[in-house]
Amino acid sequence: MLINSLFAENFRKYSKLEVTDIPANGTITVSGKNESGKTSIGEAICFALFGRTFSLNKNNLSKLVYWGADAAEVRINFTTADDNNFNLYRSVDDKGNVKVKLERLLLGGGKAPKVLEDDTEISKILNKIIGFDYDAFANSFYLVQRELTTPEPQSTTIKKMAGIGDYAAISSELDKDNTKNQDKINTAKPEVLTTQSALDEIKLDETWLPELVDADQTLENEKQQRETLLAELTEDEKQYTENSTSFFGARKKRGFFGFLSFLFFPVMLASLLIWVVNYFRPKLLDNPLINIFGLDELANTHSTISTWLLPVAIITGIGFLISLMVRGKARQTMQALTGKAEDFSKSLQKGHGVVTSDVESVLPERVVSLMQKNTQNTAVTDSSAHEEPVVVKGASLFSVPPQEQFNNLDSLAVNASTYEADPEEINAAVLRLSDTFDKQNVEISSLSKTLSTDIEKEKRRSDDAGKLRATLKSLNAIIKDSERKISVNNTSMGLMQRAAEDSIGLFNKNITEITANSLPKFTNGRYKKVRVADDFTVQVYSDEKRGYMDFDEISSGTQRQIMLALRLAMSEELAKNTGNKQQFIFLDEPFAFFDPQRTQSTLNALPNISDVITQVWIVAQEFPEGTDVDKVINCPTGSAELLA
Repeated sequence: MLINSLFAENFRKYSKLEVTDIPANGTITVSGKNESGKTSIGEAICFALFGRTFSLNKNNLSKLVYWGADAAEVRINFTTADDNNFNLYRSVDDKGNVKVKLERLLLGGGKAPKVLEDDTEISKILNKIIGFDYDAFANSFYLVQRELTTPEPQSTTIKKMAGIGDYAAISSELDKDNTKNQDKINTAKPEVLTTQSALDEIKLDETWLPELVDADQTLENEKQQRETLLAELTEDEKQYTENSTSFFGARKKRGFFGFLSFLFFPVMLASLLIWVVNYFRPKLLDNPLINIFGLDELANTHSTISTWLLPVAIITGIGFLISLMVRGKARQTMQALTGKAEDFSKSLQKGHGVVTSDVESVLPERVVSLMQKNTQNTAVTDSSAHEEPVVVKGASLFSVPPQEQFNNLDSLAVNASTYEADPEEINAAVLRLSDTFDKQNVEISSLSKTLSTDIEKEKRRSDDAGKLRATLKSLNAIIKDSERKISVNNTSMGLMQRAAEDSIGLFNKNITEITANSLPKFTNGRYKKVRVADDFTVQVYSDEKRGYMDFDEISSGTQRQIMLALRLAMSEELAKNTGNKQQFIFLDEPFAFFDPQRTQSTLNALPNISDVITQVWIVAQEFPEGTDVDKVINCPTGSAELLA
């Protein structure tokens, strides 16, 4: 970028400052005695561009306001690398409040419609359009005599000059990210060990909780089975006596009406046959054979037969049908009652099997051992520190009655299926089953309660183990992710390091070539070459010694001439790397330790040393007579106005 004009009001030493017609190519000298306001010009440029100066940061900018004034304002007109022209206004009041405005000017002289006044937005845009920020500006294009020293190789500006500013910034962020990730790993690893140790102490058996839950469900099923079976037996036993009476009554009815049907059928059949013969073949009744049976009178009385035998046949037929119906109904009743008796018989047999069964046989051996311990109170098994329980042989969990108490239950069940069992025996058997079921259910409930406590303990242990596993998984994921990120970052930094090495080599080569042009002019041909190593150490070639000399082998005045040439070359590289085809530079007292001869030779050489650093501002108390410059600015002593 190039400065075209500078205006200021009530800024530092000046109530009014106006510098116009600034050449794009040439040397601008700023001279004057001490306290005449020379440095204020450089500070005005710096404040306009960045809102601060090299001596004042943003916290004490009120000191920039001219004594007695309420506010200071600076306006700078500049041209960027893409040939756009801007006006930049910045003001500060005596309270330190800053306002800024940026406008782009059209080539025809008119103003662009958009004017920016947001400080944050303007700062971003300025950094983009001029190509550098305050730190780069203060370390390259705004040099004071005390800064003409060997460059610091790790400075951000040097890296930008070498074209590795982005590499360095990214590598720095990646390195910071590596540090954060390594901190995560260092924090997570001890936690992994602690968590794993806590998990190991639990000694969780993954099969133990399912066994306990299954055993508890088995006990619940056993209890439910007894309750359901007892309810069925009690209900069936109540109906057994009534069903037995009904069954035997139906059987008697079936026998009686079966006998009646046996009597009615032949009478009905004979009466009907005689009536049919009499009606259709009456002469057959006149057969002598019939008279042998003494029916001659009846046979001769056809009218009697026609009158009485048909009703007799009908009545006996009706009796026969009724007997068949009643007999069939009785048979159906017996079949229904027999079905109920058989169901009851099965329930009795099932009850016998349940009451005499060994419930322990359907439970896992480890659970049985645990419950035996709990029942006998020989030891308190803590499932939160689970150990394999020891089986206590000979101990039973349930009150299994002696087999002889139910020896007759199977035969009783068989007899009950045909109602041959005595109801009193049935009642007594059901009572025995009921008492035994109730006692076993109480024992099952007690064991289930104890088992539930063990289950809850094991659940808590399982939950604790689950939380620890989740923590371990999370910690290991953090470690794995952090290690992956570190690996990726290291690969990225390695790639950028190799790219940066090429850039540094090219940068040092360019610096050497540029200084080969300026250094002989600054030193009157005594020194012609400068060699810059990768670590930015400087060596100078001496014709007298026919070799390179270390920097500390030459005089301080020559060192400053060499460093001025070197810093100008480095500033040129920064301008190129930031896209500036032409760039101004502000040198504040660069000749403070130069003798007149060195000052004269340097001044004469400055306009011709670079095609990029074309606008050179130089501040000094005075300049040698006969110095050929393009613009002279004299700062008057005792005046608050400067119009140049």
